[in-house]
Amino acid sequence: MYLYLEHTADELLEVRAPTLEDALQDAVLGSFELIGRGENEEMEAEIEVHSPNLKELVVDLLQQVVAQCEIRELSPVGVNVLEVDEKEPMARVVVRGEHAVPPNEIKAVTYHRLKVEKKEGDWHIQVLFDV
Repeated sequence: MYLYLEHTADELLEVRAPTLEDALQDAVLGSFELIGRGENEEMEAEIEVHSPNLKELVVDLLQQVVAQCEIRELSPVGVNVLEVDEKEPMARVVVRGEHAVPPNEIKAVTYHRLKVEKKEGDWHIQVLFDV
């Protein structure tokens, strides 16, 4: 016998923005809510990712944000998107934050229910975090 139990280990983030740059920035800011925000801007981490398509760009970028926050013990405060290329999918961002171990852990940025699309003039991103 087996059964599935209700589980609260996932968080689904939905972003809508007029540009891909704004959508990526909002997705990173949304991840900060799960990681746990710092209070001061004491340090920064520059992150650059190149991916084969836009869906993978979103996952790769968010995975790198999560990893750099953990590795550098950076509790994020803000992000600046420096460069985005939609045709040759890449993004370069700077995450700013406090030198402190982030209070929460994101285990994975998943492909489940992942959406990256432009419709009705806006960019829509949907991504599921395993927390």
